[in-house]
Amino acid sequence: MMHRWGLDLLSHGLRQVYGLTLSSRALEYRGDHEGLGPGSGNSRHILLGPHGKPRLSDHPQIHFSLTNCPGLVACAFSDSEIGIDAEMPRGASPALLSRVLTEEEAKMLASSDHLSFSHLWTCKEALAKCTGLGLNSDIYRVGFRLSAAAIPPAAKYPPLFYPLLPVRFQRKDYYLAQGHLPDGHIISLCSAKVIDSIKILPVQRAKQ
Repeated sequence: MMHRWGLDLLSHGLRQVYGLTLSSRALEYRGDHEGLGPGSGNSRHILLGPHGKPRLSDHPQIHFSLTNCPGLVACAFSDSEIGIDAEMPRGASPALLSRVLTEEEAKMLASSDHLSFSHLWTCKEALAKCTGLGLNSDIYRVGFRLSAAAIPPAAKYPPLFYPLLPVRFQRKDYYLAQGHLPDGHIISLCSAKVIDSIKILPVQRAKQ
């Protein structure tokens, strides 16, 4: 169901932002981070990368990323590679923390009264989606710093969103922004370019 709602949102966003009319049925695909090969699970309009990252076959200049969690489905669009992830704040077991966080991240989390595991985890998920490589040990070794970065000149950020310090991954810089929605969701964005503008377009799902 969440997959279907994500495709509905993708269809709506393509029409609202780019003027493209593609139904959610036409965009249907099945992908994951388990190493699907090109051509596996593709629709006529969606191609999947080696690790399941979807892209539009006829509009390679449009980049998008989808995420869903209890209470939220979100889609990000950009003119460069983009990744989005969202979660409600949550904790994690010591075993999980030791496996997926760097030593510095674990210390930062332990010493903070206002940060949750989700603040870091959504950054890692967003990077995984942006690169198209999926979650793996290389991304677990990337250390995220949750200190706010200087806002780029003339940048346009909505309330409750702010830029984070960039990270270096595979000899390339990736740029991050994080936000907190009024209902509590944490949203992280990762881009291959500086994020100088974020525009939120809320969509209310019609009652069935």
